[in-house]
Amino acid sequence: MARVEETAKLIEVCESGVEVEDLAQQSGDGEDLSQVEADISELMGREKPDSTLRFGSSLVSKNTINFYVGKGYFKAGECRAPKGEDTPNPLEGETVVFRDFFTAGPRFPLDPIFPEILARLNIKMHHLTPNAIIQLSKFFWAIKTFEAPVSPDAFCRFYELHPQGQKISFEGEEEIYNAQSSCCTFVTRRNNKVLKLDRIEISYSQKNKWDYDWGQYWFYTKIAFPSVSDSEESVFPLASKVMPF
Repeated sequence: MARVEETAKLIEVCESGVEVEDLAQQSGDGEDLSQVEADISELMGREKPDSTLRFGSSLVSKNTINFYVGKGYFKAGECRAPKGEDTPNPLEGETVVFRDFFTAGPRFPLDPIFPEILARLNIKMHHLTPNAIIQLSKFFWAIKTFEAPVSPDAFCRFYELHPQGQKISFEGEEEIYNAQSSCCTFVTRRNNKVLKLDRIEISYSQKNKWDYDWGQYWFYTKIAFPSVSDSEESVFPLASKVMPF
């Protein structure tokens, strides 16, 4: 039987913050919608697609992994290519990452605060976009340049999580799904008059357009951190199965 390669196609990226603002302007009654807790598809009167944990078959091959190792991006044995599965199934200690994460950053070894920031926001590596990695890299660079303490609180002072709804379909299927991967970035925190916090942007830096199929270049890797209890042992706090956002 011939093997049919299944690929995912990006249908639409919906930046929810923009559409909520549009709705507020269209309402015309001055009602404050900033505290409305509703899915954007409900506000727009659209039927929300079913969520999916499928990514589509990865375009990363064993040769690609060998190239990364040869360039020094990873050590041998730290990452592996998928074997044709369209829903990632990481082994113990592994996390799912995208190729373009390492165009935007990060650089190893990662700061131990990195997984603490993701844990604070209840997100996993596979939820992030490359621009989210840029924001994280920029934060660590700026804070460490001035030798300031790095903490999840400091990151949350500058940034807030910005979900980006993403609709995908798969080759040979008519169904459209709500993707649960590559769907979150970080934006500069807005003014907060109650807490008297001004909007502060470290430096604007992001890429407006990535390759349309960047989400198909995913693979598995182990990102080790030194154990707090035993410096000779490693732990893998970023390890995770694929989870919904």
